[in-house]
Amino acid sequence: MKGCALFMIRQTRACQAAACSAPVPPGLRQHGVCLSHYLDDAFTRVAQTLELCQIGQPLEPETVDWLIEQGDFAVRVLSRRDMAKSSEQRAKLLELLLCLANVQEYVRHHSVSKAT
Repeated sequence: MKGCALFMIRQTRACQAAACSAPVPPGLRQHGVCLSHYLDDAFTRVAQTLELCQIGQPLEPETVDWLIEQGDFAVRVLSRRDMAKSSEQRAKLLELLLCLANVQEYVRHHSVSKAT
């Protein structure tokens, strides 16, 4: 019975962001936030990364790994209907992929320019 109660707690976990009671999908349990709040944070971090690139700061290997993980995450979520339920969430995931592609293109273009 104790294991069953623990399972129910995990299933009904709510977002830890302020004033949000949206459920936390299984793929985001380690972050403790709903998909919308996770995407908000991801957009902020991608924008900060692009700003670093624009001022000529090299990207840390951890940042590059994180960017790659975000692309993988977005593709996984888009392929699973149970995580991105609304068309707005799917649109945000596609926008995140576009932002990640823009950062990659910016980095690639500027690293080629510096090499020549």
